Amino acid sequence: MLQDNLIFLFSLIGIGFVALLVNNFFSTREQQQEYRTKRLRELNKASGEALETLAILREANCRSEIIDALSGYVVSMIGEISMLAPDSDLLQDISAQKESTDRVNPAPGGFNNDRALKKAQIHIQHAEKLCIEMAQAGKLSVSRAKQFQHDLYWLHVSVFVDAHIHQGNYYLQRDDKLLAMSHYKHAKAMIARANVPQKQKQDYIDTIRDLLNQARPSSAMAAGNLAASLAELTAKEGKEEQG
Repeated sequence: MLQDNLIFLFSLIGIGFVALLVNNFFSTREQQQEYRTKRLRELNKASGEALETLAILREANCRSEIIDALSGYVVSMIGEISMLAPDSDLLQDISAQKESTDRVNPAPGGFNNDRALKKAQIHIQHAEKLCIEMAQAGKLSVSRAKQFQHDLYWLHVSVFVDAHIHQGNYYLQRDDKLLAMSHYKHAKAMIARANVPQKQKQDYIDTIRDLLNQARPSSAMAAGNLAASLAELTAKEGKEEQG
């Protein structure tokens, strides 16, 4: 009788242990699935934003070292997606978006309206954030991350300055010198405020100075305009006296 009770007790213990193992298996599997779903959602958002940023940087003719570093960061995210969901639509979509982004070329004059400039500003700032993330993840040295941030700051300034120069040239070609000078002066002010070495600014300073001189009437032109106006006034007065 005692032996039967012991057998029954051990059987219950065995069944309970198996039940715990089964429960733990399904619980762990459920947690892994939840993690997988959450992580894929994070990777989808992060890689999509990074690829949009890369496209803008390529259009803005950003330094190749920054492009390569960010591109490598995106590749690592795609690799993680491949491990978590090797046959998923997400992997195919992100991979296709990456291939499309890699084909984007510099687009001079591509940021010449408020919406395009604002979009460029947002993505250049996001690129700075990605540099910090890469440094924190050990994918980029701190010194390189700081250098990239400096370069991205200058890219941000350059995009806005180039937009004003482009607009100034547009109005100068149409002989609207007042509006042209306004844009050139905005570009000049932005360069003056830029927190970079003078040597880095010099090409812009020289270019803008030349453009301002083109947009500003020369003394000879001013004298010619005055003489023409006086001649016109004299002729008009002469006609009135004859009449």
